Amino acid sequence: MQEKTKTTTAQWIALGAMGLGVFMGLLDVTVVNVALPTMVKSFNTTFTNLQWVLNAYTLVYAVSLLIMSKLGDMFGRKKIFLASMIVFVIASAVNGMASSLLMLDISRGVQAIGGSGMMTLSMALVASNFDGRARGTALGILGSIIGLSSASGPLIGGYLVEHFGWESIFYVNVPFGIVAVILTIIYVKETPSYGKNQKIDFIGMILSTVSLFAIVYGLIVKEGHTHWAWTDGRVAGWLVGGIVA
Repeated sequence: MQEKTKTTTAQWIALGAMGLGVFMGLLDVTVVNVALPTMVKSFNTTFTNLQWVLNAYTLVYAVSLLIMSKLGDMFGRKKIFLASMIVFVIASAVNGMASSLLMLDISRGVQAIGGSGMMTLSMALVASNFDGRARGTALGILGSIIGLSSASGPLIGGYLVEHFGWESIFYVNVPFGIVAVILTIIYVKETPSYGKNQKIDFIGMILSTVSLFAIVYGLIVKEGHTHWAWTDGRVAGWLVGGIVA
């Protein structure tokens, strides 16, 4: 117990690094919404075309969750969490520099891979970096950060777009992400590689990816065509295909 007390400061700094990563990853699910009117003018396009700036992140984020968590178990959760954070930061910078919608959509998808890795591995890392009563407190704080990031997205996004332009909602991730990367390297402890002797189940990985992609895409199609019935083949086909997969 004395040893745990001596490392408390380092543990809370580690929690701050992981919380910052989770905050950025979830913030980018909602922060783009308020920037859409400005982006419509900047790219000289329509809201319909810009919808994929949102959908690309949501779709890839959902598909990547299971894969990133499995890779974390196999190769070390800190390693995959750190790699995810680096991918997220680089993709955020590319988002801000995007000169076309296609470039923005692709980089948003890459950014979502990083976001999903940070989200899916954060709680496991918190659980392994804390013990006893402190673990419950740390998980509670992380849960609060998750709620705060989702709720504050429109507020933060609105302020940044109004004062610095739509690019700022992506550029803001870069300095905070660099700080989080450094703190993670120094303070977050690695977990055992529980599945290090396992082989990658490529078939299972493909099926889970297809399943989540089809279900989420089916819901996106339905959202974009509210007048279509749930039994419409263009909606139901995706949903049923995902369930079968």
